[in-house]
Amino acid sequence: MIAFNEITALYVSPDGGNGNGLAPETPLSSLDAALDRVRELRRGGVKQPISVRLKGGLYRLGRTLSLGADLGAVTVEPDGTEEVRLIGGEKVTGWTWDTFNGCRCLSAPLDGAADFTDFYVNGTRAKLTRYPADGWLYADDVENHTRELFAPSKWFIAREGDIRDFRNLERIQISYCHYWIDEHTPIESYDPAARRVTFLYPSRFSIDGKKGSSSALEYCLENVAEAFANPDEWYAENGRIYYVPRDGSITPETIDAYVPRIAKLIEVRGTPETPARNIRLRGLRMGVTRGEYASVGTDASGGGEPLRFASDAQAVSQADGSVSFRYAENCSVEGCVLENYGVHGFVVGAGCRGIRIARTTMRDGGAGGVKITGGAWGSPECEHTRGNTVEDCTILYVGRRYLAACGILIMHAYENTVAHNEIGHLYYTGISVGWIWGYAPSITRDNRIEKNHIHDLGSGMLSDMGGVYLLGAQPGTVVSGNVIHDVRSKTYGGWALYTDEGSSFITLENNVCYDCSDNLYHQHYGSMNVVRNNVFAFAGEALLRVSRPERHMCILFERNILLSDGCPVFRLSREQIEERLVSSGRNLLWNVCGAPVYCRFGEGEALDLAAAQAAGAEHGSVIADPRFADAAHRDFRLMPDSPALKMGFVPIDIADVGPRGARVPG
Repeated sequence: MIAFNEITALYVSPDGGNGNGLAPETPLSSLDAALDRVRELRRGGVKQPISVRLKGGLYRLGRTLSLGADLGAVTVEPDGTEEVRLIGGEKVTGWTWDTFNGCRCLSAPLDGAADFTDFYVNGTRAKLTRYPADGWLYADDVENHTRELFAPSKWFIAREGDIRDFRNLERIQISYCHYWIDEHTPIESYDPAARRVTFLYPSRFSIDGKKGSSSALEYCLENVAEAFANPDEWYAENGRIYYVPRDGSITPETIDAYVPRIAKLIEVRGTPETPARNIRLRGLRMGVTRGEYASVGTDASGGGEPLRFASDAQAVSQADGSVSFRYAENCSVEGCVLENYGVHGFVVGAGCRGIRIARTTMRDGGAGGVKITGGAWGSPECEHTRGNTVEDCTILYVGRRYLAACGILIMHAYENTVAHNEIGHLYYTGISVGWIWGYAPSITRDNRIEKNHIHDLGSGMLSDMGGVYLLGAQPGTVVSGNVIHDVRSKTYGGWALYTDEGSSFITLENNVCYDCSDNLYHQHYGSMNVVRNNVFAFAGEALLRVSRPERHMCILFERNILLSDGCPVFRLSREQIEERLVSSGRNLLWNVCGAPVYCRFGEGEALDLAAAQAAGAEHGSVIADPRFADAAHRDFRLMPDSPALKMGFVPIDIADVGPRGARVPG
């Protein structure tokens, strides 16, 4: 008989074991039962670390697992090498060939309500039906005609013939992208005589009918029964779910399909007085969570009752995650996979310190990978979130439902490290740090964004984004050693490095940035940022831009290599040049298409390097071939005879950028 103070592991089986959990041969019946046993031990004074060891298989969670301060020093991990999978939904079985909407498809009985918007087939999110199948619909009129940003509309007038007599109208969702957000709302009502469509949730920002503008209402209808026809689409009705296989490999015998029933798998939560401590999740495969989400806010005046909107103002910032931490210390997620999830993956919330997310893959998420936030400036110290780490993670193909999500979002938090991650194939920003617009006091500071590989962002869906996006004053924050490339915006703002409103006292160095639709570095406005020893190569508009003139030293560019294929080096105003509001020096400039244009003021008005030096805005920079190994194939290693080395440029080693060591399978 094992004494209580000798217990170091409890065993669980997905097959409903009925033992005491003290040995692999006598497992407990559920993960909940094991956690309850640990709580019982803790109440009895048993304090040693305990592993909850899960035998391989599928664990379906009917409710969120709560891990609090009453546990402490607990590791949840597999027992052996067999895969352990935790899901927040149910497997759909009983598939047969069928016909729906005139289309040959698979169908199965649906156990429970059809109130979900996410459906996962053979490891990948299936598609909501879309009308039209390609392209967008436009409005003849909208409720609010002002161009002010925070001017929502509750209705619009559809163009003739765009809205048909669709059935299940209350289940149809309107989705549209404008500015830097995507908005989603059910239809509250439709007046066919007036062609007036009323949103259940008003738009967060202004909309208009002008095609091609950043505020244009370009919309589609989703979850439309009559649109069911295309590969990988699904629709649920009258107790059955219908699915068009994405390819010939998916049959009634091979389909592995799941519907989500809960939004959150695991919550690690203590209290300000008693944080949850030393809880580890290790080696788990998790997913299948719900993604329904609507934002809560106030009207433009900031008063009145809270309203629900079709989107957050930025970055799906209010949404929760499938795994969350709050008032937690020294906890970790290691070597896990989180996939097929509804909104954010991991949320590190108020009062969290020393949370580590490492060697973990996030993919096929409805919104972002990781959100870190805590109490804002002036909040009690117990609300502060600091000293957390996201490292060696892979965050790919997220933002699948909420396009405005970031790979990693840090809002009100400090002394965090985001390093050696791969973040790619998103529709918005890779890593976002800071949550104060302008020069108001901010708690955000001393964050390190290092050695991340960030790529393939935007895909022309949204505007105003960055590979790394920074906001507000944040002294001590360093963005270093990252490789950022292929950022493509919708109408404007495909940037690699982006210091937005009020960004100040930030160091951005040793980054390699290339192939962006607009600029490789863009500062909206800020103060005393240092941009040095970076490679900036090949942009669509200008390599570098500072867009708002301010009566102080905005930024210092020094010792960078600036490689153009025809675009100017800088996009600045004449005022910024003449009044020396931007300092630039000891940079190496080169244009593979001819003499470089130093700065372009407007359409056709340009300044060369000599004129900029004569104006005192530029010092010590030269025009010379940097002698890269193979810039045409994006190999930016410097040859030994590079003139940049003589100017003091320090070679950038990118060999260890991205996740180190073996990557998590999948």
